[in-house]
Parts: sequence; structure tokens; C-alpha cells
Amino acid sequence: MIKFETAFNIVMESAFTTGKEEVRLMSALGRVLVDNVRSDMDMPPFDKSAVDGFACKSKDLGMPLKMIELIAAGAPPKKSIDDGTCSRIMTGAAIPDGADYVFMLEESEETEDGYIRFTGKADKPNISKAAEDVIAGEILLRPGQFIRPQDIAIMAMTGTTAVLVGKKVRVGVISTGNELVEPEEKPSASQIRNSNAWQLLAQIERAGAEGKYYGIAADEEKATTDLIEKAMQENDMVLITGGVSKGDFDFVPVVLSKLGLISHFDSVAVQPGKPMNFCTGQRKIVFALPGNPVSSFVQFEVMVRPLLAKMMGARSIPSDVILTLGTDFSRKRAERMAWIPVSIDSKGEVLPVDYHGSAHISALSDAMGLMRIPQGQSWIQKGEQVSVRQI
Repeated sequence: MIKFETAFNIVMESAFTTGKEEVRLMSALGRVLVDNVRSDMDMPPFDKSAVDGFACKSKDLGMPLKMIELIAAGAPPKKSIDDGTCSRIMTGAAIPDGADYVFMLEESEETEDGYIRFTGKADKPNISKAAEDVIAGEILLRPGQFIRPQDIAIMAMTGTTAVLVGKKVRVGVISTGNELVEPEEKPSASQIRNSNAWQLLAQIERAGAEGKYYGIAADEEKATTDLIEKAMQENDMVLITGGVSKGDFDFVPVVLSKLGLISHFDSVAVQPGKPMNFCTGQRKIVFALPGNPVSSFVQFEVMVRPLLAKMMGARSIPSDVILTLGTDFSRKRAERMAWIPVSIDSKGEVLPVDYHGSAHISALSDAMGLMRIPQGQSWIQKGEQVSVRQI
């Protein structure tokens, strides 16, 4: 049994890159950018009004002004502003020549003879200057970041309709065990529904990778070998749940060895998730995860997900945030590091959820994070700082 930190380093050192591909704009969400995105123009491209109001010379704010035109957004001004004149202007419209100030509509009144008077207090000019946000050629998005909706907006603004992204890691998912049936089936005595595979497929998708389900391997060596071998041929990574302990029907470690994979560890000082086999081959990675659903969920989040991010070219991987513990916490045994499901209250404080162990998957519906408890620590006092991996 090795420490979690040692196991994590071994896993991350096994990463290989999956290459890159070009995708269209709306297919880029959640992918990892592998090239710079530059602006093809200044933003704003011209001086524009930040408000609905009247464009004028600032020195004329104390006098009645003659309105000479209406400037709509998208329409160029036709007239210049001279002394004693103003133009009605809409938000986003180009500032006419001669104007250096826009006062808001709410700070104006029309005189009896049809002139416009400023009624407010002179303050900021309400003009967005050309290139004050972005200069043509400026790098706006850099390689290694997961593309978010706000990044899609930036791409659209710069006329970027296709981008280079890291290829998705292809991940095969296999469950093992005669006791498992699929969700659409009613379990008979001694059977349970297979939740692990569907949980992992959802986690894979959320991580930006591509999952493929290979079904349930029966508890016998040939069936287990056939499924694992097929999944390895078709994917970069394979996730297997169950069959990794020391029982009479736990064939997964034997099969992985016979398939020529190198096992780097098979037991980690972590809770949940102690029985975990990590193997590699020629550009192949295999995780044999515990069968208990909380164990497989947690170890995906803290071990597999960071590896997927690195393989797809992300420059930063999922990491912990530091928060305040909202109640005292204790545990009876501390020989392993622990990941404890927690909620986060309105004050930003961490509270452990009602959690009965690694089979209690329904507890995770109330969890917003996983609190990291270091190996050897059994007590944390309310108000102390703790590390939390958000989920």
C-alpha cells in the first residue's frame, strides 16, 4: 500500500498527449484550447457612446444645445458637433466628430423653444474609446485552458469560427460482477443495479473526454479478458470497476497482468478507494477501481480527472480550494488519507454531509465537495482551514 500523493504522482507521470484537431465554434465548449486566439481588430473599433443620451462638447454643458441629428447604433454620424449643438445618440453608436462628452437622457430636458439642456452634474464623459478594451493582434485566449461560454463569446467577437483543441481522450468503461444488472432491469434477490458505469460515463463527459460503455463482465476470466482487451484496443484509457480485491472471483488483476500491462500499484492509503490497480501499456492506461460507487466516484475526481486534463493539454488541473470548517470533525481511524463528502453553506463554510461509507452513493447528491483529511489526522476543530475538491 502506497501513499495517495505517491500514487497521484505515478499517475500524472504516465500521461501522454492525444494530439489536436480543429473544431467549429459551438463544438469547442469544454475542450482544451491548443493555440492562441488573437483579436483581428481593435475593440471597440471606434469611439462609441456608453449610454443613451446626447453627444456634445463638454465646454457647452451649461448652455442650451440645438439637436442636429439622431445617431442610431450601427449608423455612422452624418454631421459634426459644432459649438452650441448636440446629437441624440444611442448606446453603442459612433461618436460624431467634435463631441467629447455624452450626457444621459435622464439628465436632460427640452426647453420651450426646442433646445436640449443638461440638468445633471458633469462627471465621466460616457464614451468608450477605440481600442480601450482590445488592441488588434492582442492574444485574448491562450493554449491550455478549458473553453467556457465566455470564451466562445470572445472567439465570436474576433471572428474565430474554428479553433484547434486537444483531442478528447477515449475512455472505455467496464463493470464487473455477476450481481449487477442494468438500470432498466428489476434486480432479483442478491442483485443490484449497475450505477458505476453510468456515473463514470457522466464524469468522463463532464471532464471533456469521450466515454464508451462495454457492459458488465461476468465473474469469470475469459469474459473479463475479452471485454478488457476489446476496450483497450479501441481506447486510450480503460476504467474498470469491481473485481480488484483478493476474492475468489476477482479476476481483474490477473487479466491485466496476462494482457502484458505493467502494474504500478494495487493498493493506496486512501479512503474511500484503497483497492485500486493502476496499469500502463504502450500508450494505454488502465484504472481498476473499487466496485463501491462512492469509491469509484471519488477516485475518478481526485485521480482520473486530473490525468484526463493533462492528456488533453490543459495547463492547470483540478485542485483544492481552502475553506473554513463549520463544525468539529473527527474520525476513529486515521491510518489512511480520507476524502469526506461535504456541503458548503451560505457563509462559505464546509459541513460534512450524512455519509455512511463507500456504498452510500445517495449521500453525494447533497455534497458540493470532497474534504481532504491528511493521513494521521483524526480531529479538525471548527474554524480551521481545510482543503476541498469541488465536485
